[in-house]
Amino acid sequence: MDTSSTNIVRSAYNFINANVPVDLAMPASYLWHKDVPLKVVLFVWCLFRDRLPTKDNLFRRHVIAFDAQSCVGGCGEVETSSHLFFHCNLFGSVWNHILRWLGLSAVWPYDVANHYYQFGFICGVAKSRRSILQVIWFATVWKIWKERNNRIFNDKICSIPQVVDKIKFLTFMWLKGKYVSLPLNYHGWWLCPFSTLGIG
Repeated sequence: MDTSSTNIVRSAYNFINANVPVDLAMPASYLWHKDVPLKVVLFVWCLFRDRLPTKDNLFRRHVIAFDAQSCVGGCGEVETSSHLFFHCNLFGSVWNHILRWLGLSAVWPYDVANHYYQFGFICGVAKSRRSILQVIWFATVWKIWKERNNRIFNDKICSIPQVVDKIKFLTFMWLKGKYVSLPLNYHGWWLCPFSTLGIG
């Protein structure tokens, strides 16, 4: 990494740490993950701050009308960050698929910060698992947001299993440089990620 890239990354890290709200349920450093691309880290920072252009935020900014706030998932609810990413009947079901993939179960809290915290500690406190779970969490919210935007702006729809497959592949690509135990293809990762990494 050249000097200019290093300075950009350091500036972004300092920016995130300096601007995290005081009521955040965890240290700001938890949002910085070296295995996640910078643009996704910044996206998640906006999610934690409720600064994404969700429909409720667009209405508050007088960008859309009151009756245009419905979630694109077709559930009839107002599209807030918490609803879209975790509680929508459509997009929220992504997490059920992720849990089945990981062989886990959970009852999710309502807010973003607690969801992130609980997901990271769902397997206990082993640092290796926690780090991987955080990567999966980043990839999941990122892909939900991408699917939401594709439905709104490009009139393209992926099924929820297709979205989950994209999350699996994205996390595989993010982690491939770090874990030499990952196979050349991602079939093992797709089936059982922890066993593939030797930490099952």
